[in-house]
Amino acid sequence: MEQQEVPKEMNSLEILLSSTAVVVAIAGNLYVLRVVRRSGRDRPHDPERVQKLIENAPMELLEKVLDRQPE
Repeated sequence: MEQQEVPKEMNSLEILLSSTAVVVAIAGNLYVLRVVRRSGRDRPHDPERVQKLIENAPMELLEKVLDRQPE
């Protein structure tokens, strides 16, 4: 009958690697949660910013956009 090997203890590199993997997984999940919560939301309407954009928008760029033919 074969003798079973006793599992070795984790060395410090393995502990560091496992801990890092857990931290990265948690951070990734939090990032995905943040993206999911913000993705369905519309941007807030700010009339002052809209008016400022209308007043300061470079008209030559607007003309380029309006003159472009659809592909």
